[in-house]
Amino acid sequence: MKLFVVDPHTIYRRGLAACLESLPEVRSVGQAASVRQAWEDEALFASDLVLVDHAMSGGLDFLGAVREATGAPVVVCSSLCSEDAVLAALQSGAAGVLRKETLTTESLATAIRAAASGTGVVTPELLRDLLDGLAPDGYEKPAAARLTDREQQVLSLIADGHPTREVAQQLCYSERTVKNVLHDVVTKLGARSRSQAVAHAVREGLI
Repeated sequence: MKLFVVDPHTIYRRGLAACLESLPEVRSVGQAASVRQAWEDEALFASDLVLVDHAMSGGLDFLGAVREATGAPVVVCSSLCSEDAVLAALQSGAAGVLRKETLTTESLATAIRAAASGTGVVTPELLRDLLDGLAPDGYEKPAAARLTDREQQVLSLIADGHPTREVAQQLCYSERTVKNVLHDVVTKLGARSRSQAVAHAVREGLI
């Protein structure tokens, strides 16, 4: 993959690029300190995936614009991870949101691979915040929801950022089976999406 990092903080940006360059599937990592510099760099338009801090000037608008211009998924790496900020990033087209302070080489690699395969990535603690904030007034969580061993295995791997294909390979299931399990879990937990199902399961200790 060819990646591109847009972040105004030089030391962080270079460190992030170095971590990405160490991944075996990464061929190159372009860098820019601002949205303007990113648009002026031809490497951006050849990228397979873009990482950006949406808290920078013009960062939020950049998310949707770069996805439209390049077709590449965009992952947000930021310290600005309030409920509103995460929702704004996802609604603007981000394929994932990662908190800078908790990022590791391993979690970064998992997120990159998941986003590249078309799977959205939001860390469990951010999902918990979103679930709490999105629950409507009067909402009551399922009182006695229990997950089967298979549902726990699948949901745990999804929570760790693994795409459906990898989950199927690790558990020796078909992708259709994994998708059916996820559908059943979402229904069982009364969630509106698999992300909310993961958040609920993590918060309630179901996985």
